[in-house]
Amino acid sequence: MVTIGVTDLDEIFTRLATHGITHEPVETYANGVRHVVVLDPDGNSLSLAQPPAEPA
Repeated sequence: MVTIGVTDLDEIFTRLATHGITHEPVETYANGVRHVVVLDPDGNSLSLAQPPAEPA
């Protein structure tokens, strides 16, 4: 399995939803990383992870 790092999961979810693609529940790990598995209509999956925001 390969996990792709992204910067804005919420924007990606919006774009995928316009194409009818759903995702599993988002997990947030103790280190702040948000992780999700996206399933396409054919049953293929893709893992996405967003690191926590940088402190200001």
